[in-house]
Amino acid sequence: MQVTRLGGLVSGLDTDQIVKDLMRIERLKADRFHRQKQVIQWQKEQYRDIINSVRGFRDRYFDVLRPETNLTSAQTLRRMAASASDSALVTVTASGTAQPGETTFRVIQSATAARAQNSGITTIQSSESLAGATVTGGKNTISFTLNGRTQNITVQAGYYSSADELKEELQTRLNQAFGAGKILVDSAGGRISFSPHPSSPTAASDTLSLSSATYRDAGGNMDNEDILAVMSIKSGANNRLNLSDTLETISQKLKNGPLQFDGEGAFTLTINGKEISFNKTDTLNTVLNKINNSSAGVKATYSSFADTFTITAAQTGAGEIAMDNGGNFFDALGLTPEAGRDAAFEINGVLATRASNTFTIDGITYAIRAKVDAPGSAGPVTINVALDTETIYNTVTRFIEDYNRLIEEINGRLQEERYRDFPPLTAEQKEALSEKEIERWEQKAKSGLLRNDPALEKMLSDLRSAIFDSVGSARLSDFGIEVSSNWRDRGKLVLKNGGAALREAINRDPDQLADFFSQRSAVPYSDQANRAQRYAESGLAHRISDILNDNIRTTRDSGGRKGILLEKAGMEGDSTHTNNLLDRQLREVDRNISRVEEMLKRREEQYYRQFAAMEKALQELYSQGDWLFSFMNQKR
Repeated sequence: MQVTRLGGLVSGLDTDQIVKDLMRIERLKADRFHRQKQVIQWQKEQYRDIINSVRGFRDRYFDVLRPETNLTSAQTLRRMAASASDSALVTVTASGTAQPGETTFRVIQSATAARAQNSGITTIQSSESLAGATVTGGKNTISFTLNGRTQNITVQAGYYSSADELKEELQTRLNQAFGAGKILVDSAGGRISFSPHPSSPTAASDTLSLSSATYRDAGGNMDNEDILAVMSIKSGANNRLNLSDTLETISQKLKNGPLQFDGEGAFTLTINGKEISFNKTDTLNTVLNKINNSSAGVKATYSSFADTFTITAAQTGAGEIAMDNGGNFFDALGLTPEAGRDAAFEINGVLATRASNTFTIDGITYAIRAKVDAPGSAGPVTINVALDTETIYNTVTRFIEDYNRLIEEINGRLQEERYRDFPPLTAEQKEALSEKEIERWEQKAKSGLLRNDPALEKMLSDLRSAIFDSVGSARLSDFGIEVSSNWRDRGKLVLKNGGAALREAINRDPDQLADFFSQRSAVPYSDQANRAQRYAESGLAHRISDILNDNIRTTRDSGGRKGILLEKAGMEGDSTHTNNLLDRQLREVDRNISRVEEMLKRREEQYYRQFAAMEKALQELYSQGDWLFSFMNQKR
């Protein structure tokens, strides 16, 4: 029920201010809950900062998807370096299984992919055969552009009894304009065609187009007397395909065309046993995409520079592309099949073949870079494999640096001073402060919220134990890595002799270092009952990985629990994002705030009712006084 608020009309009191002052005391209960909510929110944020740091460290050094830094794999710390005396011919990389030493490598032939290709597939030609042609004066000039150079030719007006006769006239005019051997005119089948002359050394890349200024009349319609219209050639025609051209358009530009469509304007190809259907309305881009997105295992391309259509097998190796010439598509393109071949090579005099130019033998991955045709030979190339001490050293030292950075961050939270005299500010308090003052206050208010946190303390304790404990008979100190003797470092790792002892240990026995980190137990991580056995049998990397997973694991154990820190504060992108201990506490605080706010609302209404009653009573009292005063005056 809405309370009528009388602002001291009779009493003269500032009712609103009095109620506000009374409610300030009442609101202390709500402020306490709001402060509690802010503290929990800050704690959750700080926990999540640590969770993200732990996750980043774990993913960097204990993730099989990062083989370069995954310390749970022996190959990471058994890194071998390989080099080739001729990297232009072959490049090499070595895995941890490669043996140090020297190898002689010779390429007999490189592998190629099967393909079908043809260059110069298009031409400019009449769409219909000519039995004869009448050339009209004033409409007999054609503009030819060859590789950007434009020349106008004027055909002798008159009647030509055959396509051959017209061809001779056109050829004579073009030779006069551009020179002999530049543009070839043909009249096969009665169809006039123009193309770069095949004797030209640049014929494959020559571009040719033609147009006529009189092709259309004043109304924009084709003038049937124009020389191009007479030859059934469109003005603007050129010897290149566009990706937006339809198959119907392309059909008229192919040297070996036109394409054959069925009654519905379609045809079907079969490539490597896979059927692909097309329609005459499909564009060239659609045709390429349909072939490339099919399961035929080929890639189709068109080069407008060389006017070349190519279909290439996705994989190298011996064999051909099987093509069923549906709708005469391949014949019209003039594709010439070319078989693929395997790579052939010798290693230390032993001949071998592989389908690809990249292959792995005895832990060494070879990649043939140069094209070598058979019969032929290239090499020999000397391959050297040696222990990659520097990479191993850098991997271990980066691990130490990141480990130290992680425990420093966690220790910083655990040792942070708690300022209990600096609770979170209320909205009213913030209004009275500057932004700088609020920032300084909240810096102290946020401090120490995770001080001596038992979950974080246990995680650090477990990590220290893993660092100190031996793996078999070996300890971390055997490899020149020690725990700092400075108590202020709180468990940080340091390198003896500036890292010289670590380098020496790597060179002395890299397998021992690799085993110390990556030794694997047969007991799975999920077997909680035998965790002690798993710990004893595991190398340092697996031990640390298990400890971190215990705290940030996103999978549930047999008891339905996730990682300790996730159960407490949750993680974005996981179901614990809102289903965790601190969020449940926040929801409980919100319920308390709602109850208190409702109570405060009722209390405020009560105060206003009381003041309203007082105002009413004063009004009645003043009315009675006025009546009495008036009555007394009447008696006189």
